[in-house]
Amino acid sequence: MEKAKISARQLFVLMVLFELGSALLVPLAIDAKQDAWLAILLGMVVSFVLLLVYHKLYWYYPDLLPTEYMQKILGKVMGTVLAFLYLFFFMYDASRVLRDFGEMLLTFAYPETPLFIANALLMLVIIYTIHKGIEVIGRSGELLFMLMFLLSVVGFVLIVSSGLIDLTNLQPVLE
Repeated sequence: MEKAKISARQLFVLMVLFELGSALLVPLAIDAKQDAWLAILLGMVVSFVLLLVYHKLYWYYPDLLPTEYMQKILGKVMGTVLAFLYLFFFMYDASRVLRDFGEMLLTFAYPETPLFIANALLMLVIIYTIHKGIEVIGRSGELLFMLMFLLSVVGFVLIVSSGLIDLTNLQPVLE
């Protein structure tokens, strides 16, 4: 197996695109109403604490996978159970995202297409991309990031210039 490498910039781009992936489609903190920005900031703080935990674990076990150091920390039985749950969570999350994107495609672009066909085509693209390797994913991510950045700048300028922003909608805070 060859050693594939991506640059720090490509890793950053892939992480940003991952975070933007479905977050642009799913309304975050909708129950918080005008305090949604506070809920998102709180979520960022909690996520940062989790990042610090993962970073510390990486420094303690730089050559082990998370499933391997779970077994080393918690013992063989509990570590194996937690590693299985860890893998199951990511399999569930990947299948959920695939289903969501398939349904989004059917809703907006291909209403007459069966969900199975849309998901099968998405899976073929995923399999092909994974077969090509992380370097190709990183380079593709850089291209997509430029497109997303351009679209977000244009969208921001259009929203600000339209006069739709009313900062009084953020009040009252913590109603």
